[in-house]
Amino acid sequence: MARVLVTGSSDGIGLETARQLLAAGHEVVGHARHAARADELKAALPGLDAVVTGDLASLEDTRGLAEQATAAGPFDAVVHNAGVGGGTLSRVET
Repeated sequence: MARVLVTGSSDGIGLETARQLLAAGHEVVGHARHAARADELKAALPGLDAVVTGDLASLEDTRGLAEQATAAGPFDAVVHNAGVGGGTLSRVET
């Protein structure tokens, strides 16, 4: 079985992806934006091998997340599900 990192796995599609991978027998490392969401993720999916934290909208947090992932790896696959929003919306007509 594979060892998989799933970013954005504390809710929605990422949570269900991690759940399905665990059910299929894979080793899964989850990701949450911060410690409180990590605790919720651990409670929702107690079979996770580990949970890494970091807000991908922050360069500093992203670097910290990369360090955590390196320590938790190696991985056979990464499901990069985390959504990063930000900035103001603009409309461009071409």
